Parts: sequence; structure tokens; C-alpha cells
Amino acid sequence: MIRFMAHLSAGVCALALTAFSAQAQNADTILRNGKIYTVDKDFRTAQAVAIRDGRISAVGDDATVMKEAGPTTQVIDLAGRTVIPGLTDTHLHQSFAATNLPAVQLIEARSVADVQKRIAERAAQTPAGQWIVASSGWHESLLAEGRLPTRYELDKAAPDNPVIIPRGGHVVTVNSKALELAGITKETKNPAGGVIVRDPASGEATGVLLESAAYFARKMQPPPPPPERFLELLKAQMQQLNALGIVGVVEPGIDERIAGLYQRMRQSGDMTVRTDLLYRATSLEQVQKGLAMREMKNDDMLRFVGFKFLLDGGVEGARLREPYQIVPGEQPDKDYRGLLLLPPGGEDEWAKALQLIAEAGLQTQTHAVGDETIDVVVRNYEKVNASMSIRDLRWTVMHIFLPSDAALKTMSNLGIMATVQDHAVLLGHNQRRWWGDARAAYAIPIRKILDAKIMTGGGSDGPVVPFDPFQSMWWMTTRQTLNGYALGPEQAITPREALTLYTINNAIVMGVEKDRGSIETGKLADIVVLSKDILTIPPAEIRDAKALMTLLGGKVVHRKDI
Repeated sequence: MIRFMAHLSAGVCALALTAFSAQAQNADTILRNGKIYTVDKDFRTAQAVAIRDGRISAVGDDATVMKEAGPTTQVIDLAGRTVIPGLTDTHLHQSFAATNLPAVQLIEARSVADVQKRIAERAAQTPAGQWIVASSGWHESLLAEGRLPTRYELDKAAPDNPVIIPRGGHVVTVNSKALELAGITKETKNPAGGVIVRDPASGEATGVLLESAAYFARKMQPPPPPPERFLELLKAQMQQLNALGIVGVVEPGIDERIAGLYQRMRQSGDMTVRTDLLYRATSLEQVQKGLAMREMKNDDMLRFVGFKFLLDGGVEGARLREPYQIVPGEQPDKDYRGLLLLPPGGEDEWAKALQLIAEAGLQTQTHAVGDETIDVVVRNYEKVNASMSIRDLRWTVMHIFLPSDAALKTMSNLGIMATVQDHAVLLGHNQRRWWGDARAAYAIPIRKILDAKIMTGGGSDGPVVPFDPFQSMWWMTTRQTLNGYALGPEQAITPREALTLYTINNAIVMGVEKDRGSIETGKLADIVVLSKDILTIPPAEIRDAKALMTLLGGKVVHRKDI
């Protein structure tokens, strides 16, 4: 009897263990009855995807994938909706965007009077003498006047407060109190690498400061928010990105303070955007200092991957081989060709810095807008490649507005990559005014870059430009600007190519294609459900697409209307 009970007990345990094992293999979540673009090597379309333990456990038709279902599986009926891999933006200043959240928002302003109204509203709530700061995510091209407000126009809106309005990362306009605090007078000389825009008649500063001249005013701004407040803002910023279907970003140009705050956020479990960090360096000494970042723990949520260099300015400061156009009241020099921002030791010092980065096995991404700058970048990457191959390091040219044919050929031969952003949706106005129509239309020639067989990733440069990925894909496929005209439509790419840039290509640029960028068994379950099928609707409608649901590692981080 005792022996029989022992056998019975063992049998019951075996059955229970088998049942537990089967249940352990069941999917946590299944999305079914959808149109799923896998973006795998065959660009297959599936009906369903199963998720277990944060990764994709099955992809295929409904009948096959539903075999993964168990009593605890959450099954979501997609009702035919379109599904894509989670989106990555390979150039998004996430921490800058976070601190921008409380700033005066100007993206909806359509005239200088609108700007004045928004600044005046904030001034009414701000004690005299305290700074008023606007968000950088807008552009004067949206204003009827097509220019930045002057110091005197801002004085009328906020006579008792210093005002600074950044536009992207390279230009600010300020009022008279801000100029006074910055120590800028009629006699102040232009700093190296910068321009104080002046009234041609009086010689007085207009309030517009370009490139390094903007630092005069920026250094007087209020200090960054304290750590706890910054982390609150960063969490809110990540939630905004999740609502756009974004699950990963490259944060281009951080320092030790920002890296430490990101590590705190990872430890708290509040990160909802996978973030790759590039340390900002301008010299060999800073590279040597930044190499200490290799001690940081890397995982699927946060990684230190390498260095960012900034070698020229934006549209108004890109280093060009041929002179800019004269822009009355803004750019009066017929010989002006922009700025080349090399380290103090010139190309020799930069090449030594690049060599150190290569020997450390790290990535380099370099901001290069002008044609001359791009040539400098490619030439120095090539110098390093002569001593050791950089192909597997995924070195990249950021922005790549005006590449020469020779630069593209060398990039293709060496495996140098590119990242492109939709700057022209806002900056196209100044591209035309400062560069002329021919250079403006050619700028960021994605079609040509892809045809040159250069691995290319996509993004926004937010908050310099709004970071909506569907706006960026709309621009990529139409070359339309927010001013209502197209620049270089012959450089447009297909919707399928645009989606590829934002998914698997970005994963390849960052060296994480084994885990991210497509909907395939074994990969991280980063998935987005869309309101529209962006591959079949007219490209002009892509910017109206919305993310209805975003999953990060199988966890829902955004859900609306589904």
C-alpha cells in the first residue's frame, strides 16, 4: 500500500511538472489578425506574433502562432491593423528635449506677433529679472516674416526679463536684457566659430547669435534642473516618444553628469526608451577623458557606445567649398563659407583622437553638414582605416547634407555609415536663403546615398526638428517641407525604404541587429501597432499615421484607441 501511494504521488508530481512545463512555454502575449511587416531579410508579412519573456517566440499565420496560447496568454485582436518593428531614432537629443518640456513652445507660432504673445504670457507669470526660455523645437521659416524676432521685438514682450529663444542647437535670438547680461555690446568682436548678427546701419547687435556666439547668452541661462526634476522630465519625454512608436534613441553628445543620471534612471526601472550614449568630445584630451565611460555597465536599456564630434555648424555655419549667398541683415560677407570646428591641433590632433577610439573598439559619429566638412571627416576616417579596419566599428557621418561624389565612393568602399534626419522640413527655408536653390534641393540626398550602397539610418535630430518619425518618413518619401514646397524630389525614397531606415538599418548602424530592428523569433519584442498602413497609403499621408500601441520588450508602454 505504501509502495502504491509512493508510485501514485510520483505520477501526480510528474503530471504536474509536465503541466507546469507546458504552461511555462505558453506565450505571455499574442497579437493576432494583423498585417505585420517583419522587416526581416525577406520583408515578409505575417498575421500574428507571440511574445514570451520579453522576446518574440513565434511569427506567422494566426493558426500557427495561436498554438503558443495558453490559459494565461493575453490575446490581442488587431482587427487587420498594421504592425511594424519598434522605431529607433539614431539622432535624438533626448535629455535636451526633456529639459525643453517646460519651456515656451513656439512650434505653432506663425508670426513674430505670435511669438511675442507667447513670450508675454510667460512674462506675466515670471518675476522680473528671471529668465524666460523658449523651446528650441521650432523655426522662423514658419513665421509670416520668415525671420527670427529681434531684441527690440522681444523687449516689447518681456521688458523686465532676459529672454532667450534657441532655434535648434546652433542659433539663438535674445532681447536687450539678455545681451546686457551676456556682455555683448556694439564693440564686442565675433568669437572664433561664431557670428553676432548686427544691424548694417547702426552696427548694434540685433539679438541673433550664431554658432559659438550663442554661448555668450547660453552661459548666462539658469542652471539645469536638479537631478530629481531632470529625471521626472526625462521619464515624461520617454513617454512622449513611446506615444510616437519610438523605443530606442541614440543620445548624441552627453557628458558624465547626463550619463550618471541615465544610470540612475535605469536602476530605478523607469526607462522606456532604449538609449545609446555618445560622449561629446572636441579634442584628444576629451577623448582620453571620455574613454573612462567604458566602465559603465551596458545592457539592452542603456549603453555607452562611443564618441560624437561636431565639425561644423548648422545651415548657417556649415563649412562649404563655395561661398554662401548674401542674406540682407543676416549674412553680409560675400566670402563667407561657414565654420570648420577642428580640435586645437587641427586634423593631426583629430586623427590621433580617432585612432584612440578605434583601438578601444568604439564607434565614432561625426556631425558634418557642409561638403568641405564631409570631405574632412571621410579623409580622417580613411587615415585610421589605413592602420586598422574601421568597417566593423560602424563609424558614421551624421547629417551628411552636401556629400561629394568622391566622399560617397570612399564611404561605400570603407563601410562608413550615414545617418539622415528630416531637417529640411523646417530648415529648408534657410537652406534656400543662405545656400541657394541648387544646394538646398540637393541637401541630404538620401536616394543617392542609398544607391551608393552606404548603410544609412534615419532620425530627426529632435528637438531641433520635431521628433515625430512619421513626419520624418513623410519627408523622406516626398521631400516636402512644412512651408508647402518640395526640395529635391528626385532624392525621395520609397515608404518601404523609409521604414527600413527607422528599424533594421538603425539597428545595424548601432550594432544591435541580432536583437532589434525586425520582428523575428528570438529578438526583443519591440513592436508598434499603427493607425494606417504606411506602406500602401499615398506618401503624402504618412505624416498622419499614429502609434496606437507600443510594446517594449513585450511590455505595453503606450496604448490609445485599441
